[in-house]
Amino acid sequence: MDYLEPTSPVMALKWMTALDQCLGWVDRDGVRRIRWVRIDPLADVSGILVSMHEEDLAGDVRILERFGVPQLDPAVALSPDFVARDENEALLWAERQIGARRDRWVNESVERWAVLCELRGQF
Repeated sequence: MDYLEPTSPVMALKWMTALDQCLGWVDRDGVRRIRWVRIDPLADVSGILVSMHEEDLAGDVRILERFGVPQLDPAVALSPDFVARDENEALLWAERQIGARRDRWVNESVERWAVLCELRGQF
């Protein structure tokens, strides 16, 4: 399975499992960087933390092409962290404010999680 089933992210968060989603990549002065969003029910906050991240691309650029990862506008700033009251609010905020898709969430139980880790350099 590449991604979690669209009905699974809420349950995964209720089971205290963090979710990640690759949003795309940006080019900063010739350096490719990967952007992703994370929803973490175990963060040290009173609620569920939704955070956006960007790091230098560590994996092979061909992975981006193979999986159709879009190029994003580097002028668009990262969204500030958001603390949601519950799982549904966290997912809706990530979708509406960051552009995440309900059918693209990953965690350790699906194949694309390993791909995202490779792109971030977390083998």
